[in-house]
Amino acid sequence: MRRRTIRLIAFIAAALLWSDLATAGPLEDIESGLKASRQGRHVEAIRLLGRAIASKRLAPANLAVAHANRCLALTLTGRPGRAVPDCTQAILLRPRLVEAHINRGMAWRRLGRYERAISDYGKALELRPGFSPAQVNRAYVYYRNDQLAAAAADYDAIVKGHPSLGQAHGGRGLVAFAVGRFAAAAEDFSQAAKFSPAEPLWPLWQHLATRRQGGTSDLRAAARRLAPDRWPGPLYALYLGNVSAPTGLARAGADDVTARPERRCQALFFVAQYLLLGDHPKAATALLERLLEIRASDVCDHAAARYELVRLRPSEPKPAPRSTFETPVDR
Repeated sequence: MRRRTIRLIAFIAAALLWSDLATAGPLEDIESGLKASRQGRHVEAIRLLGRAIASKRLAPANLAVAHANRCLALTLTGRPGRAVPDCTQAILLRPRLVEAHINRGMAWRRLGRYERAISDYGKALELRPGFSPAQVNRAYVYYRNDQLAAAAADYDAIVKGHPSLGQAHGGRGLVAFAVGRFAAAAEDFSQAAKFSPAEPLWPLWQHLATRRQGGTSDLRAAARRLAPDRWPGPLYALYLGNVSAPTGLARAGADDVTARPERRCQALFFVAQYLLLGDHPKAATALLERLLEIRASDVCDHAAARYELVRLRPSEPKPAPRSTFETPVDR
């Protein structure tokens, strides 16, 4: 028997077993599907993996791999409800397939079903203790689900084991910012920017956290590294004093319903923060409330807006986590 291992991104079931030339066609479809996923051709991956599954010629172990990877491809093409049954089938076939639990956790997360996502990430960690992809994702879901102490504990553990993982520092910074520990947040955002230099939002978060704690910060060096037409250029321009808040909102497409929802959310959040720095809490509150109306549960950071609104309106009920709902369907 020949074993071929395929390493893709952290959420893909990686092991494919070659044992019978009679199943070479479906196995080749799986490999081609994995290659398509690696290249971002997720629709093609769904087609190839579906053909492998429909062949009914795969051994259970490889059938689980096909289902787990189709689950991921469906989630990444915006169909997490359709993805859940695939990952569930993979888990039924191979209960100890860590990647299937992680992929289903991602699908639940995209659906806003945070408790179920936490359960799947927890199972992945039970099967593979300390596995950072599972723990990073669980920490982020804890953060979004108002479980900040649990999120902080997970991020602390990840940073201890992987001190150069920018995503972990950034996540821990979000938790610190949420509870008003702005100095700690600024330090973590600084580390996130250092270890993840390709992510231009971390310097903006660092600048904001530093200003919120009363310090001084200069975005100009980070702005020079950002191409003029690259996002979040309009937000950098606002914080550098080159445009007004209304102009920044317009240039960022905050009112354009056809614009990418994550950019609209980021624009509303960072312009609201800019207004807070200028002592305009009512205007900031209005923008944060608009942000919560954008129903894009996974790509829009409703959590940061909710935590800020709690500071702005301490006597009012805490806004509940928002989510979109797509009903999982069988094939």
